[in-house]
Amino acid sequence: MSEGKRVDALFEGPIDIIGDVHGEVDALRLLLERLGYDATGAHPDGRRVVFVGDLVDRGPDSVAVCDLVRRWRDGGRAQCVLGNHEFNLLKGSKRHGNEWFFGDSAPFDSRPATQKDRDRLRSFFAQLPLALERADLRVVHACWDAASVHVARGLNGNLLHFDRARR
Repeated sequence: MSEGKRVDALFEGPIDIIGDVHGEVDALRLLLERLGYDATGAHPDGRRVVFVGDLVDRGPDSVAVCDLVRRWRDGGRAQCVLGNHEFNLLKGSKRHGNEWFFGDSAPFDSRPATQKDRDRLRSFFAQLPLALERADLRVVHACWDAASVHVARGLNGNLLHFDRARR
């Protein structure tokens, strides 16, 4: 798949917004169930989920969180914007809490990523927009900075160019 638009259209209709899952797959599944979603992301009232980045790091299974979000996104049941934790992994920046991704020993009990996982997750992260918007609502991980959003609108390619363009 090719990299997506950096500012994309947000779902119309009712949505549930979830941020900062940080690898807590069991808590995420419980939350989604309590909100009325089934395992495929279907909701009896037609609601959909928008994830606000930081899917990874700190928790026990970042890979499972990302796989769930990717499946739901691919099925049209969810959208997701890139968070700083995913951006760090795309850039190859080792930070406290992302040892699971790089194969280093982690200071907590977390599932380590295999090379296949790393390749799949990098591809997924590279497709995520930085922001989603519709007439009545904008979704972005950290800050809607007009100048940065203007730069992001012009990027439909490599996200790492955004990091350099903002400087």
